[in-house]
Amino acid sequence: MRPSMDIIHMRDEGFVKKYLSGFIRAWTVAAILLLQFAFIFVLAFFLSRYGLYVYVGIELVLIVIVCSLVNKRTYESFKIGWLIIISVIPIAGVLMYLIWGRASAFRKIRKKHTKLFGAVKGQIGTETETLASFAEDNPEYAGIAKLLTSEGYPVFKNNSLTYHPSGEDAFAEVLTDLEKAKEFIFLSFFIVAEGALWERMKPILLNKARTGVKIRFLYDDFGSMFRTDKRFWKELTDAGIEVASFNPVHKYLDKLYKNFRSHQKIIVIDGTVGYTGGFNLADEYVNAVSRFGYWKDNGLRIEGDAVWGLSALFLEMWGLTTGKPDEDISVFRRNSELKNDVYCIPFADGPDDIDSTPVPSTIRYLIHSAKEYLYITTPYLVVGDEFVNALIDAKKRGVDVRIVTPAIPDKKFVFALTRLSYGRLLTAGIRVYEYTPGFIHAKSYTSESFGLLGTVNFDYRSLYLHYECEVAFWNRETVDNVTKDFRDILLDSHEFTLEEWNNRPLSEKTKQKFLSLFASLL
Repeated sequence: MRPSMDIIHMRDEGFVKKYLSGFIRAWTVAAILLLQFAFIFVLAFFLSRYGLYVYVGIELVLIVIVCSLVNKRTYESFKIGWLIIISVIPIAGVLMYLIWGRASAFRKIRKKHTKLFGAVKGQIGTETETLASFAEDNPEYAGIAKLLTSEGYPVFKNNSLTYHPSGEDAFAEVLTDLEKAKEFIFLSFFIVAEGALWERMKPILLNKARTGVKIRFLYDDFGSMFRTDKRFWKELTDAGIEVASFNPVHKYLDKLYKNFRSHQKIIVIDGTVGYTGGFNLADEYVNAVSRFGYWKDNGLRIEGDAVWGLSALFLEMWGLTTGKPDEDISVFRRNSELKNDVYCIPFADGPDDIDSTPVPSTIRYLIHSAKEYLYITTPYLVVGDEFVNALIDAKKRGVDVRIVTPAIPDKKFVFALTRLSYGRLLTAGIRVYEYTPGFIHAKSYTSESFGLLGTVNFDYRSLYLHYECEVAFWNRETVDNVTKDFRDILLDSHEFTLEEWNNRPLSEKTKQKFLSLFASLL
């Protein structure tokens, strides 16, 4: 489906509007954090005056912290980051760790989140018969389906999947589907912004609310802080729309919990149609404005049984955000009239439980199972050795591994780290491209018969620190459509060579090496 003319005309109407209230909130939070840092360094300086006693005390505490970090069941990047900090600035580093780095800083919050998630997961169902038929039809992928099912994300059949190769393509159909809503609408975005796209969507939502359609609108506080204000959300609540702000930036300053954001993008309409993908609710995602050249995104439209899985992901986050999970989420389930063997699994991930890592596990599974090709599009490429080694192993097996990243970055530090990641990949013969028309925000992982699409960037923050959502699919037509789009992207991309990487300026090499020390924090 091509974008409607209404969406295309928005290219002349779009704008980026930022609110002073958002900057005031950000400056206030930053000032409090700076005061915390200042207190730590002043205290460190004061303690240093006591010479030998402080030195011995700090050494003893350092030994305890290092032993704790080495044995802590957490991600290696987390351990390395803290070890670097306390090595470079021992006294201040120890104080920082005692305030922000200890597991007890998150244990209470994680326990609460796990309980709330469990309240929803217990109502989703296991779809045991569907899992059995999937395993019979797709024995090679039975393992990952069982793994995701064990995490509370069952496999669904009886679906229709539509791949949208751009944000404007997706929203053209989203607006049409919203107009048809009769019962309820779920919306979840990381970024919500005023603009031409919102001006198209707002009257639809207000009209639907007036006619009795139940609307829940979930947004991330940090992602939307600069692009909306209280008036924006009050207009919606006054119209009867339920609004919830995930993780207000001021709430967990003492625990630096502001790092854990809801990066999910979910739209559900009447329990029969659902969307997810890289696109947020802002004009740059439909190219109504140009911020970093052409904004290349993608998304997936789902009809059928799997919409229930997508609804459950939304209801998980809604319950987590409001603290009031629905006692019976089955009231939002709708039976599909479709009857086919199109399987897919909507699933999610977050920082709550290190033992539960469905997103990293599924990406690794896709990499290890690829036989012919492995295509990845991602705005950021900052991953650890486990993924780099998996990609190199795939190349050694004869798999055609190709990765596309942006040529025009939105975050210069992360772009520097992305280019640093090219080295080992290029040396192993993996082909890396940069999308020259602008910024590629699409997040897709595709082999010859297995695809993943959703909100997950190929970087540490997305894999381990944010709440994300993804859809695994095996439908031949959908896999082929994503593959075709990838190959079209290559036509507009520059292949980055090993010679280019080796000959990059010394200043760039130095910056990259320094930034790599803090890769898990950027």
